[in-house]
Amino acid sequence: MVCTAKLNKKYSLIEEKNANDIYSQGWFGYFSKGNNLRLDPFETVLLLERKKINVMSKLNQLLELKDVVAYFSDNDSDFLIHYLLYKDLRSRGYIVKKQSFESKYFELYERGATPKKAKHLALVIPMVEGVLFDIDDIDQILSETKKISKQLIFAVIDSLGDVSYYSVSELEFEKINDKV
Repeated sequence: MVCTAKLNKKYSLIEEKNANDIYSQGWFGYFSKGNNLRLDPFETVLLLERKKINVMSKLNQLLELKDVVAYFSDNDSDFLIHYLLYKDLRSRGYIVKKQSFESKYFELYERGATPKKAKHLALVIPMVEGVLFDIDDIDQILSETKKISKQLIFAVIDSLGDVSYYSVSELEFEKINDKV
């Protein structure tokens, strides 16, 4: 059965009783007050693309995939890049959650994870091939990841939409005795 999600500025909302079916088939969204299922933009587009949901506008008009992508892209200039990463990880069977709408990170959980038994594997940072980054930003992200004892993965998205993954770890230098 296909559920209907109502579009909101930063998410979509499924108010139907069978929303639990969507939630339990891959840990999509989370339940908000009133027992409604709240889907983030990436979940919304992926479920629409897979024909698991329909999406309605605030004016109760049925929206097409391109309209929903355009809507979320207007609210987030990096939406398409982040969506390509989200879709790639989901297609590999991983559970992926965005920390928050403003966050740069995706939280990566083991394949087939359920909310009560989820093993958090890593933080994944999307990057665009050819776009320069500040090494101090990388150092700060690495330090934050080390504090919470998680692996850090950079996902580089190329111009064709292909994703390459790079594990990142801190390199520590040790002074070697100068005597030969």
